[in-house]
Amino acid sequence: MEKLVLVHLSDIHFTRASGVSVHDLDKNVRNELVLDATKVAKEIGPVTGVLVTGDIAFSGSEAEFDHATNWLRDFCRAIGCHEESVWVVPGNHDVDRQRTKRKVTRMLHQGIRKDGSDVDKELREIFSDAQSAAALLEPLTDYNKFAGRFGCSISAEKHYWERDLTLACGTAIRLRGLTSALVSNEEDRRTWIVLGAAQASVERASSVLHMTLCHHPPDWLRDYDAVEDHLKSKVHIQLFGHKHSQRLDEINGKVRLVAGAMHPERGEGGWLPTYNFLEISRRDGERIGLRVHPRQWNQPDTNFVAWRNSDNGKDHREFFWSGFPAATKAEPHGVVSHEARSADVTGSAPSPVVATTATEKDDAMPPPNYERRLTYRFLTLPFRHQITVAKNLDVLTDADRALSDGALLRVLFKRAAEKSLLGKLWAETEKLHDDPADFNPFETST
Repeated sequence: MEKLVLVHLSDIHFTRASGVSVHDLDKNVRNELVLDATKVAKEIGPVTGVLVTGDIAFSGSEAEFDHATNWLRDFCRAIGCHEESVWVVPGNHDVDRQRTKRKVTRMLHQGIRKDGSDVDKELREIFSDAQSAAALLEPLTDYNKFAGRFGCSISAEKHYWERDLTLACGTAIRLRGLTSALVSNEEDRRTWIVLGAAQASVERASSVLHMTLCHHPPDWLRDYDAVEDHLKSKVHIQLFGHKHSQRLDEINGKVRLVAGAMHPERGEGGWLPTYNFLEISRRDGERIGLRVHPRQWNQPDTNFVAWRNSDNGKDHREFFWSGFPAATKAEPHGVVSHEARSADVTGSAPSPVVATTATEKDDAMPPPNYERRLTYRFLTLPFRHQITVAKNLDVLTDADRALSDGALLRVLFKRAAEKSLLGKLWAETEKLHDDPADFNPFETST
């Protein structure tokens, strides 16, 4: 049975001390999670990707995101997943609170949250003005640097992202990462978080099953009614975080999964680290199935174990959706972008190299999408090395000094692609890593 296997993490809360302090009590929890996930991955099949629904950091600092990057890299390697196959959305702990105290940003937050405000109108006006948009997004600057490594950064032009994970039968699992931390500060409380209906307005399409990632569940949203209508009517799989309590519900034939927390705060009542495995596969000629494997901390044995249904003893729950007929000719499985793949960092179409989804008996990892891997490998280099590579390729101009880091990197990739220099970009990038690749998939373009 061909399928996608995804690991769902949330509220991983990396601090400056994570992994470097002898007082890091969560280090053992992370180690046990890696051991458990490695075991489960071997049992149910190769992992396609890792989904993180926010609160990657604790106070939105660059050092915390760097710790998270390193851990996610090691986690992916342990479970047999390409380290760039991570998709993320921001949470309230990914916001730099000091930057939210600046007057312009504070005034924008107050305007959106005031009684009687039209959330969508306010957001539309803010994002139509470059200076206002910059002030609203500034508290997420360090998050954006982190998320850019995985192709999940947000901007004034688009504050959500989309990617397709396509089953071999032709059905696309369309991921959309929603940003619920656009308006987040030390005054956060239930119903003061905003999303905007535009983010939740996924479009129905044949052979497409929708999945959204969002940090805050709908009951935290100021614009709950508008967003909830879209979710309940069109989004088959809805992943959330924030609550630190694992919940799995079926609403209007759609699945809503709140992951719980990988690193819940130890002062909370009922401290219980949790995470999930998801299997998505074709079940017959008309149906796509989802199997959720909740995993939770077992304190007496200090390890992760399967959650079990008290009624039937099963360690998973299953859901099915009809109306997804198999294509007459099987298409290859691959990780690609939606909307003509226009979200790709390079600005060009991804590599035609795609993979066939592995079967349950096949423990081989699917080949990577090489443009996505190049983006990840380049953006995980220190910034000084990124600039060195850019100079070696001669793709920067004096006018580029005025660009932000994110815009500068997009320009670099676009120019490298236009000049057929992706092969050289790959080579220059890989030689600066401790584990350089032993081949160059773009060597014909050099």
